[in-house]
Amino acid sequence: MARALQGMKLILTGILFFCIFHLFAQTIEGRVMDESNDFIPNVLLYNYSNKYHQLSNFEGRFKIKAKLKDTIIVKFHGFENDTTVVNDYHLSQGLIVKLRVEAKELESAYVINKRLEHFDIGNLPPIKGVQITTGTNAVIQMESLSGAKSTSNPREMFAKIPGLNIWESDGAGIQIGIGGRGLSPNRAANFNTRQNGYDISADALGYPESYYTPPFEALKAIEITRGSASLQFGTQFGGLLNFIIKDPEEDSPFAITSRLTGGSYGYAGAFNRISGTNNRFSYQIYHQYKRGDGYRKNSSFEQQQLFSQLGYYFNEKVHFKVEYTHMDYLTQQAGGLSDLQFSINPRDSYRDRNYFSVNWNMLATHLDVDFTHDLKFNVRAFVMHSTRSSLGFLGKITQSDPMGNRTLIKGLFENGGIEARLLKKYQLNKKKDRYTSGAFLIGSRYYQGSSIAKQGDALGGDQANFSYLNPNNLENSSYSFPSQNWSIFLENILFLTPKFTVNAGVRYENIQSAADGFYKRYSVHPFTNDTLAAYTIYDDRTVKRSLPLFGCGASYKTSLTSSVYFNFTQNYRAINFTDIRVTNPNIIIDTLMKDENGFTGELGYRGVKSNIITFDLTLFYLYYADKIGLAPKAGTVFKERTNIGDAINLGVETFIEIDLFKVFNDSSKNSLNLFTNIAYIKAQYVRSKESNYIGKEVEYVSPFILKSGLKYKTNKFSAQIQGSYNSRQFSDASNAEIPSGDALIGLVPSYLVFDFSTKYELSKSFSIEAGVNNFTNQQYFTRRAISYPGPGIIPSDGISFYGTLIYRFKK
Repeated sequence: MARALQGMKLILTGILFFCIFHLFAQTIEGRVMDESNDFIPNVLLYNYSNKYHQLSNFEGRFKIKAKLKDTIIVKFHGFENDTTVVNDYHLSQGLIVKLRVEAKELESAYVINKRLEHFDIGNLPPIKGVQITTGTNAVIQMESLSGAKSTSNPREMFAKIPGLNIWESDGAGIQIGIGGRGLSPNRAANFNTRQNGYDISADALGYPESYYTPPFEALKAIEITRGSASLQFGTQFGGLLNFIIKDPEEDSPFAITSRLTGGSYGYAGAFNRISGTNNRFSYQIYHQYKRGDGYRKNSSFEQQQLFSQLGYYFNEKVHFKVEYTHMDYLTQQAGGLSDLQFSINPRDSYRDRNYFSVNWNMLATHLDVDFTHDLKFNVRAFVMHSTRSSLGFLGKITQSDPMGNRTLIKGLFENGGIEARLLKKYQLNKKKDRYTSGAFLIGSRYYQGSSIAKQGDALGGDQANFSYLNPNNLENSSYSFPSQNWSIFLENILFLTPKFTVNAGVRYENIQSAADGFYKRYSVHPFTNDTLAAYTIYDDRTVKRSLPLFGCGASYKTSLTSSVYFNFTQNYRAINFTDIRVTNPNIIIDTLMKDENGFTGELGYRGVKSNIITFDLTLFYLYYADKIGLAPKAGTVFKERTNIGDAINLGVETFIEIDLFKVFNDSSKNSLNLFTNIAYIKAQYVRSKESNYIGKEVEYVSPFILKSGLKYKTNKFSAQIQGSYNSRQFSDASNAEIPSGDALIGLVPSYLVFDFSTKYELSKSFSIEAGVNNFTNQQYFTRRAISYPGPGIIPSDGISFYGTLIYRFKK
C-alpha cells in the first residue's frame, strides 16, 4: 500500500512537472524550407524572448523552446531573414518557415560587403529596404574604423571617400564641413544631410547648412549616395549624406557602452550608451559630453548631445520607432588672422569677445510595414526646433576691436515634414525565377519650414550674453523666411539579365519660399563716421517654383564582385536667406541672385578581388549653372556674393585598398592593409558676366587630393598611420594669389598632414584607443572665412594627442 501511494505521488509529481514545463517552456517543432519546398539544413533560429537558439538538422527540422507571443528570428546566408510571432496554431500544429532567396544582385552585394568587412568600407546593394541605391555610393563601417572618434576627426573618418574637400574650423568635430567633386564644404550644405533617413539641416530649402553632427562614437555607418538614386532624397549637387545610428542590442535586455577620452589642450570627453531588446520592445539612450580649451587662445568649447529611441514590433510585419535628439554647445570664437599674423603665430587670437551658441532639438518617427516579401512601405515624420546665435565684432581683422557694443545674429529654425515610400518588387515573366526582375519605388514628401533671422546690437563686455540691446528696434535687420515644399519621386530598376541592370528616376518639385521683414541702411559721414541718416527698407516677397528633375543609370557585372556603372542626374539648389539678407561689413550681397542648377554624369568601375583588393575608379562631369560665389566687385573695394557664372567640374576619383598579408597567405588571421585615395579635379568657369573670370578656377577646389594609409590589424590590436594632402586652392573667383590685407581672399596653400591611431582590446569588457593627430605639427589652414568664425584665416590644429578607455557590458 505504501509503495502504491509512493508511486501515485511520483506520477502526480510527474504530471504536475509536465504541466508546469508545458505551460512555461513549450517546444515548437517545425521545418525550414526554401521557395521550392526543399529543406534547408543548419539554419539559425533565435528566440528573442528567452534567448534560446537552435540550428535546423540535415532535414531542415528543428525544435525550439517558445511560448505564446514569443518572437522567433530565422537567419541564413543568401536568404532574407524571417520573423515570426508565435501564435496558438504554431504551438499546436508546428511552424513551417519558408525563406526567400535574395535577389542575385543583393546576393552579390552581400558577398562584396562580407569581404569588405576587412576594409572598413563597402557599397550599398541596389535595393535596400524601401530604397533603390544605384550609382556611386559608399558605406563607411564605423565599428572597426580607426581614428579619433571622440573628436570626430573628419580627415580620418572620411579618408576612404574619394574627392572630398574638408574644412577644419575646430579640432573637436563640433561642426563638420565637407564637400565633394569641387563643391563648397561649408557645413556640408551641398549634401542632403540626414540622420537615420530624415533631415537634420537648419532648413532643407532656405538654409541647408548643418550645425548638428551626431557623435561618431554613436554611429553604425555613414552612407554617401551620389548619382541617379540621390534624386529620391533631394535635389542637391552633392547627393545624400546619411548618418546611421547604431541599432539597440538585439540579443540582450541591457547593454552598456562607456567611453572616456582625454587629450591635448584640456580636451575631455565622455560617451555613455545603454540599449537592449526585450520581447517586442527595443530601446537605447546615449549622452555625449565634451569640452576643451582649444588649440588657439580664446577657443574654449563645451558641448553635450542626447539621443533616445524606442522601438516596438506590433507583429512580424509592422515595426514602429520614435526618436529624440538634442544637442547644445557654446564655443568661444578666436576669430581670423591675417597672413602676416598667421606666419608669426597661428595659435594667436585678436578676438576675445566672440561667441557662438547652438541648441538643436529633433523628434522623428518611423513606421515600416512589410505587406509581403515583395511589397514594403515606410513613412518618416520629423519636426525640429533649433536656434543658433553668433555674438561679437565682425569687423575686418585689420581693425582692432573697439570694445563697444557687439553684433548679435540669431537664427530660429522650426520645420517639419513627412516622407512616405512604397517599394514593389516584380517579375517580368511568368516563369519561376529565383531572382528579382525589377523593383519600382514611388514616394512623396511634404516639408514646411520657418526660419527667423535677426541682427542687431548686443551688450559690450567679454561674456557670452546673447541679448539684444533694443530687441523691439533692431539696428540691422529682422526677417522671417517661411518655405513650403512638396515633391513626388519615382524610381525603377530592371535586372534585364543576371549581369545587366538599368534604372531611371524622376522627381517633381514644387517649392514656395518667401521673405518678410526689414533691414536698415545708414548714411555715414566719410570723415567722422557719424550716422547722418537711417533708412528702414521693408521687404515682402514670395517666389514659387515648379520643376521636374530626371536621372538614369546602368551597370554591367564583369564578375560576381565587380561591375561597370554609368549615371546621370539633374541637380538644383535654391538660394538661401544668407544669400539674400545678412548684413556683413566684409561683403555685399547681390539682391538679384538666382537659383543654381546643373547636372552630374559619371562612369565608373568598382569591385573586390577575393578578399585581397577592393577598388573604385570613377570619371565625373559636373555642370554647375549660375554658381554662387565670392568675387571682388568691379569698381569698388568690396567683395560681392553673387552668381559668378557657369562652371564645369571634371575629374577622376580612384580608390584602392589591398591586404598585403593575404597576397602571400590567403588564410592569414592578421591583416596589413594599404589604401590610396586619389582625386584630380579640374573646375573652371566657362561663362560669367565678368569676362575676366572665364577660364578661372572655381574657388575652394583642390585640383589634387591624396589620402593614403597603412593599417596593421590582429584579433585584438590595430594600428594605422595616414597621410592627407591637398594641393593649393583659391578662395575667390578672381583667383587672387596675393592675399588681401583683410585676408578674405588669397591663396590657400597646399598642405600635408599625418595622423596615427591605435586600438587594443584588453578583454571582452575593456579596450583602449590612442592616437596623435598632425604628428608632424604642420601649420596650415583650409579656409578664409568672410564671417564667423573669422573673418580671415582660420588656422587648423597643430599636433594633438588623445587616449580613450572603453568599457562594454552585456547582460
